[in-house]
Amino acid sequence: MNKSRETNRPILKYIRELSIVVTGIVITIGTGILVNNNNNKKDQKQYLETIKFELEENAKMFDYTTKWLQKPLKYARYLNLNDKKSLNKDTLNYYGNTDDDGCGYTYVVSMSAMFKTNAFEMLKFSGTMRQIKNKELLLSIWEAYSIIEMASLNLDMYFRRKEEEVVKNRQLLAEGKTVDAPMYDFHISGIPFEMVRWSRQTSEIIKETLSKFEDTKIVK
Repeated sequence: MNKSRETNRPILKYIRELSIVVTGIVITIGTGILVNNNNNKKDQKQYLETIKFELEENAKMFDYTTKWLQKPLKYARYLNLNDKKSLNKDTLNYYGNTDDDGCGYTYVVSMSAMFKTNAFEMLKFSGTMRQIKNKELLLSIWEAYSIIEMASLNLDMYFRRKEEEVVKNRQLLAEGKTVDAPMYDFHISGIPFEMVRWSRQTSEIIKETLSKFEDTKIVK
């Protein structure tokens, strides 16, 4: 019996040592997984908070653009309601000036620099997207940034067309010709309406996306 105990003693010692090693490995792996999961959650939260802030800023800018474009929209309505020869000079001067009421009919600017997508670009290349469980929110974010890009491209295109007519009007004036209704073709074409529509619609879609952030615990 004693001899049997002496034989089993190294085996039991080996089993104990092995169990300690295995337990240590399990704890190490478990701790690593837990730390990794916590880091992933922190990354998700940080990225989504940044996205949320960027969308809020874009929504404010599109709201501002909607308001800023009301003046040329009103000018378009004024031209549609009045004959070229009967336009009031003071009224034309008002619509030609860029002031607190909005941009004048000769004002040209690039809109693409006004709207930001940096946070979304970082999210796309971070690898964090596949870890986001709220797919409805993720799809909504994609939609919001897609419409931001489309709106920016369209607004830039409209301003380029506006710039072309500004050049034509200035050439006529330089030649000593009379321009009864400045920027007439551009404003009666319906483009001012489209510019406002794109700005307002994009703001609304962004705000719909922002409302979905309230339903996820990641950003709370």
